[in-house]
Amino acid sequence: MKIIFFSDIHGNKYALEEFFNNNLVSFADQLIFCGDVFGYYYYQNEILDTFRRTKNLQCILGNHDKMFLDILDGKLNENTLIPKYGNSYKEVAERISRENIEFLRTFPTNLELEINGIKIGVFHGSPSDLLNGRVYPDTEIVDSENYTKYDYVILGHTHHKMVKQISNTTILNPGSLGQQRDGKGCSFIELNLNDKTFDFKTIEYDISGLMKDIDRMDNGKHSLKEVLLRKA
Repeated sequence: MKIIFFSDIHGNKYALEEFFNNNLVSFADQLIFCGDVFGYYYYQNEILDTFRRTKNLQCILGNHDKMFLDILDGKLNENTLIPKYGNSYKEVAERISRENIEFLRTFPTNLELEINGIKIGVFHGSPSDLLNGRVYPDTEIVDSENYTKYDYVILGHTHHKMVKQISNTTILNPGSLGQQRDGKGCSFIELNLNDKTFDFKTIEYDISGLMKDIDRMDNGKHSLKEVLLRKA
């Protein structure tokens, strides 16, 4: 069985389109999204439309997805997010379809799977801080008992590709599909449970459309562009 894990698309429909054009994705047995449709860029509604049409896809909630739901529920003012994250949050509640809001509300905060005796935990942040925990490649794991109950732990949130080993547990982060931050490209992981191997894959997409969107929506906000161009 082959499972593809991807994370942190952040409204970047251009990267998602190339992802779904990849043959590995087409022939995967299962797709698992590790959170964050929302934040930074502009096509959350279209991405959720695509997710709803995709077979064999499971999704978990990310911290930006939770912030969007908090805006809807009157717990957060979108204007407090715009200075840091850009205008993707501006009037976002009016732009998202009712069907996609309902779909988003079905996302759990984590997944626990057992397939052919192999236990997998999927978290946007970390097992101890489901939405906001940050585990980088150089982060010391101090709560190993939360990890070693699984054979594989898959994390998102940091936008950094990662492989860690604790005892018999392999910890993986696929990196970000929509906003790479490690200088190594937008990426996903293919995990083959038949032979217990995994492989990081990167995608290439035409960045010019997104750059024009940033100029139009965020007056060319430097931070939104710089991270997309970052090199290792």
